[in-house]
Amino acid sequence: MTKHKKHTPASAKPAAKPNSKPAVKAAASRKLWLIAAGVAAVIVIALMVATNGGGAKQGSGPASAVASTAGVSTAGTPSEEAKYIGRLLPAGYQEPKVADVAVYTGVTEMTEIKAAQTDVQVSIPAAKLVESKIVYFEYTKPGSKPIPMMAYVKPSGKAFVGISYCPPCQGQRQRVDADLTLTCSSCGTKRNLETGVGISGACKLYPIDELPAKIVGGNIVVDRSAIDSWTPQPIDRKVG
Repeated sequence: MTKHKKHTPASAKPAAKPNSKPAVKAAASRKLWLIAAGVAAVIVIALMVATNGGGAKQGSGPASAVASTAGVSTAGTPSEEAKYIGRLLPAGYQEPKVADVAVYTGVTEMTEIKAAQTDVQVSIPAAKLVESKIVYFEYTKPGSKPIPMMAYVKPSGKAFVGISYCPPCQGQRQRVDADLTLTCSSCGTKRNLETGVGISGACKLYPIDELPAKIVGGNIVVDRSAIDSWTPQPIDRKVG
């Protein structure tokens, strides 16, 4: 008896397995792209933090916030001193620019000048300040003792205008020494010429009080109300 081979229909044959390699490769490529994008995002965020992080810390207190807007840094300054730096300045205050730079050679003593006064303002010539670099003048108010004032050109060319008064020793005269420090002629306390931060001396925790000033018609002008509201800093920090 002849055996007949069983005929298998074509449709009954097992289907060929699809080639999954392209899909796997595509998925892997997408994964690598996502990882690369994530790494790039982390790098960008790190750079932003590095750029802005210091500024955020610096602006954590009122005094440091003022200092930072004026283009100076009080980083590392003792907190008991930092809170008084710029205490009389409005938020966002920018010191008037009177020169490109100021170059000091040797010791520069104060030049005494006379300020002009109106009912609302006190002013000194900007050109005279640039020429002398550091000047002393007085604000007079009927019935009151004259208030000692000063102005000097910072190395950056910006003008500092303030009360010429070193609170603990009550010294009223300053000078710029050859080491580029603002030095009290009474106690010898040295302060950074640009930032005003104390460096050495008995009164180094007591910064010179700065007043808001502006340039009007070639003069450096201070409102009398700013001077009238001034009172000496309390002697609440270490002296000596």
